[in-house]
Amino acid sequence: MSAAPRILIVEPDSRFAAWLRLHLEILYPDASPMALDPRELEARRAWLDTQRLDAILLGAHFGAEAGASERDAALAALPALAARDEAPAVIVLAEGGDEAAAVQALRLGAADYLPRRTLEAAALAVALRGALQRRAAVAQRAGAYAAADGAATGEDASDPDTLPPLPHYRLLQRVGESARASVYLAWSEALDAEVALKISKPLEGEDDSENFAREYAALAALDHPGVVRIHDYGLNAGREFIAMEYFPCGDLKRRLLHPMSIGETLAYAQRICLALEAVHAAGMLHRDLKPPNIMLREDASIVLIDFGLAKHFNATTQLTAAGVLRGSPYYMSPEQALGLPLDARSDLYSLGVILFEMLAGRKPFQGSSAIEVMQQHVDAPRPALPEDVRQFEPFVHHLMAADRDRRCDDAAAAARELAQLASQTLQTVIQPVVAHAG
Repeated sequence: MSAAPRILIVEPDSRFAAWLRLHLEILYPDASPMALDPRELEARRAWLDTQRLDAILLGAHFGAEAGASERDAALAALPALAARDEAPAVIVLAEGGDEAAAVQALRLGAADYLPRRTLEAAALAVALRGALQRRAAVAQRAGAYAAADGAATGEDASDPDTLPPLPHYRLLQRVGESARASVYLAWSEALDAEVALKISKPLEGEDDSENFAREYAALAALDHPGVVRIHDYGLNAGREFIAMEYFPCGDLKRRLLHPMSIGETLAYAQRICLALEAVHAAGMLHRDLKPPNIMLREDASIVLIDFGLAKHFNATTQLTAAGVLRGSPYYMSPEQALGLPLDARSDLYSLGVILFEMLAGRKPFQGSSAIEVMQQHVDAPRPALPEDVRQFEPFVHHLMAADRDRRCDDAAAAARELAQLASQTLQTVIQPVVAHAG
C-alpha cells in the first residue's frame, strides 16, 4: 500500500482551508494536510524548502475584493514552487478568476486550475489524483535517468541514514509518516531492543510543536498496559523525537482486512474500553480514536497510540475551537463534527463506530466528502447491523446515540455492558453444544 500523499494547503480563508483539509482526509484517510497563509510564504521559504511535498492547493484571489498582497503572494510563489527539485503538483483554487487568470497560472507552473465558485469534492478529487499521477510519471522517468548517480552517491530521501545521527539510536527503516513526523523502526542501545522512533519534521509553527509536546506529556502521564509505553524524549538537530514501544503485529486497521470472530470483536472492544477508562481517569480525551491508532501486541492485547490531539478536559473546557475540526470524519462524534465542547462520551462514540465496523465489516457512514460523512454523524439514522449480529444493536446504539446523554455514562459502564454481552454470547454458543452432547 502506497503512503498517503503529503499535501500543503496555502489559503488565507481559514474556514475554506478547514473544508479542504476534511475533504483531503476523506480521500486519503492516513494523510495529515498542513495549512499556511499565502502571506507567510516568503517568511516560511526556508521551512518550505525542507518539506517533501506531493501537492500544494494554492488559493489565489483575483476578484476586486481580494487584497493585492494575497493575490500577488499566491501567484508570485508559483514559479519557485514549480521549479523545486521533486516539485509538488500545484493546483490553483481561484476566487474571481477568468480564462486569462487560468492561462497565467498554468504558464507559471500550476498543474491545474479550479474556480472556487464551482468547486465540488468530486472535481477536487479528480484534479488532485490526476495531478499526482502525472507527477509520479514524471518522477519515474527522471528516476530512470538518475539511477546511476543515485547508486554512486548512495543518497536516498527515504533512507534513514540521510537524517542527522541520533545518539544511542540506530535507524533501521521508516514504518510510517505524516505531515508532521516520520516514524522509524530503530535499535535502542540503552534498551538493547527495537523501538518505534517518532521524529518531528521541521516545524511549521507553534501548533506543530504543541501537538508533539502534547503527545509526550500525555504519554508520560499515563501508565497503563493499554497505552503505548514511552521510553525517551528529546531534541536532536532541531527536531523533537519520542522513542516508544514498537508493534510488529501492526494495527487494528490491518486486522480488519481479515474476518474477525464475534469473540475477538468483543474482546478487542473490551480492551479498548479499559484503555479509555485509564485515559479518561487521567483527565484526558483521545479525540482521534480510530483503527490505525489502535496497535496490537502478540498476545492480542491492544494499545492506544497517537496522542497528538489528546487534551485535558473539565466541565468548562471547550476542546474544539470554532471553525477548527480535528480528527477523522469517519469516527467523529456529532458534537465534534459540530465544533461543540467534548467530553469522555465523544471517545465512546468513536469506539461505537469501530465496534460497528468490526461487526459489520464496513463503516456505518460513507460519503464522497468529509462534510457529507460528518453531516450523517449529526443527523442521519445509523444503518442497522447485519442480521447475524443484530443482537448487538442495543449496545452499539448505547455508544453511538446522537444525543450524548443517551450514551454510556463512561468507559467503565461500557466495559461492564461489554462483559455482560460477552458472557451472554458465550452461553448461546455453549448451550447448544451441551444439548447436542447430551
